[in-house]
Amino acid sequence: MARHPNHDHPVTHRYVADMAKLGYPVVAALVALTLAAGTASADSFYTAQANRIAGEHGSIIRSQSLDGDPALPGARNYLVLYRSVDLQGRTVAVSGTLAVPEGSPPQGGWPLISFAHGTTGVADACAPSRDTGPDYPSHDYTSGVRRTQARWIAAGYAVAQTDYQGLGTGGPHGYLIGETEQRAVADMALAARRIDANIGDRWIAMGHSQGGQAALFTDARAQQWAPELRLLGAVALAPASHQGLALQAGQLGAATGSSGAIAALTGGGATPFIPLIVRGAQTAAPIDPARFLTPRAQELLPLANTYCIGDLRDADKWGGLPGGEVFAPTADMSAFLDVLAQNDPSGLTFPQPVLVLQGRADTTIPAVATDAMVAQQRAAGQPVDYRTYQGVDHRGVLDASFADTLAWVNARFGR
Repeated sequence: MARHPNHDHPVTHRYVADMAKLGYPVVAALVALTLAAGTASADSFYTAQANRIAGEHGSIIRSQSLDGDPALPGARNYLVLYRSVDLQGRTVAVSGTLAVPEGSPPQGGWPLISFAHGTTGVADACAPSRDTGPDYPSHDYTSGVRRTQARWIAAGYAVAQTDYQGLGTGGPHGYLIGETEQRAVADMALAARRIDANIGDRWIAMGHSQGGQAALFTDARAQQWAPELRLLGAVALAPASHQGLALQAGQLGAATGSSGAIAALTGGGATPFIPLIVRGAQTAAPIDPARFLTPRAQELLPLANTYCIGDLRDADKWGGLPGGEVFAPTADMSAFLDVLAQNDPSGLTFPQPVLVLQGRADTTIPAVATDAMVAQQRAAGQPVDYRTYQGVDHRGVLDASFADTLAWVNARFGR
């Protein structure tokens, strides 16, 4: 991969103190930094000195042209470091990528999709913009997402993708925290227009899995956050929902000796996601995992600081911990569950139309969870179009739904 400078400002910035407050050992933070680094020049792109971060959200700290992975074919590609705002009101640096179709833009500028990716992890090394080839821990997922994004480029859309706050850059990542996710998605859209003036002011939020939940929060809140843009709607593919209910089932399983309780709501294989959910919740509230995790789960929790989701599935990590042995049977999970409830998309109000897409053979985000989410949204009168696909799994929904999604998005733009 070759990366050529375009805008370049000196940077370096790590929230080690914040990570320590959240229970991240400093040694683990330094290990994560080392794993994420690649080359010194590559890592320097992602770090920003505190005195360079101040500025308007959605503005550019630096960008440079991008060739090879994670670039998209048929487009001019950029690696971007831009400004957003965390839950504490601090301006933070966020990384992402932008792909703009080659050729002349249509009248009104290129229509924009700001894409929110699915779960890769919470360690900096897991940021999709760091995927430069098969050695990247989540390459099997992110390369598949890029194939779908390339179809959007071919259809005449610019595609921006945030890494989210704290993923790739300094500070903790607010995994499944809807407000910081939507800010990252909306600010990535603002940043895209500052990089390329041929991008129009109309845009769609789109996301898969974790990103599907992010897209729903973006529809609900981004027009107020970024009023200079015109959000036309959101597309949520297999969006995460009902996480608190699933984890309560896990605690019930521990109390009753039924390790299958959590699997009934999550489709199985959910245990490696639990440390990511805990780390995300810690960015929103002073969550103490010792109040509800078993000693073995507490021992494994720091692995999330350095490993991506694929590695966390290993038998010697979270993948080897039965669901019934994660939560202490009589633990107080109330503060943790409060954060998850506040970040469940089921009760959101949508100013713009929403398209929800779900594979019925999904074992990561089971269809029953999305069915329940959509039923609640529709009962509240929300403008949700719901389409499901028989025999389609979690990742397969990206391809299976593309024709429907393209027609829906084209209609929003009047194309």
